[in-house]
Amino acid sequence: MVVTVASLPRGGTAGDPVWDRPAHVQTVETRRIPDDAVPAAAKTHNYLNGILARLDLRGTGADEALLCATEGSLAEGATSNLFFVEDGALRTPATDVGLLPGITRNVVLDLAREMDVPVETGRYDLARLTDATEVFLTNSTWEVRPVGRLDGVEREVGPVTRRLRRRFEERVDRLY
Repeated sequence: MVVTVASLPRGGTAGDPVWDRPAHVQTVETRRIPDDAVPAAAKTHNYLNGILARLDLRGTGADEALLCATEGSLAEGATSNLFFVEDGALRTPATDVGLLPGITRNVVLDLAREMDVPVETGRYDLARLTDATEVFLTNSTWEVRPVGRLDGVEREVGPVTRRLRRRFEERVDRLY
């Protein structure tokens, strides 16, 4: 067992992000372990699925792996939850595909609703993500991290992503 302890930036509007650029994401062959095999909501500290997915990134230049469920629908990143904007609505895979219902994911969904951004969860195929106008990831460390490259294709950081990131940072400021 290896344990690494290091402080992270505070976050919020006054803090520095832990990432230095938008994420470079690559879809990988590794599939998300089905929820009936290992429940995603169970915090078992078994990171084998994510480790295998990240091994698939070797030679791609990507810093996050995108996993699909066994039937092929989008699931989550190796260490993150996935969001995309399509037709002005914020979309994210539903928890019934077997993804971890992250705390930051839930906060972003709440913030979007407060901002009157339509929200939809569901089962999406990769083509929906490729056609999306914006893509971003969330986790407790990255907070809201835009995707700057997806499967080798450069992407712009969009207005919904920027607004949600700012709102998330403001919430961090209020709480800390």
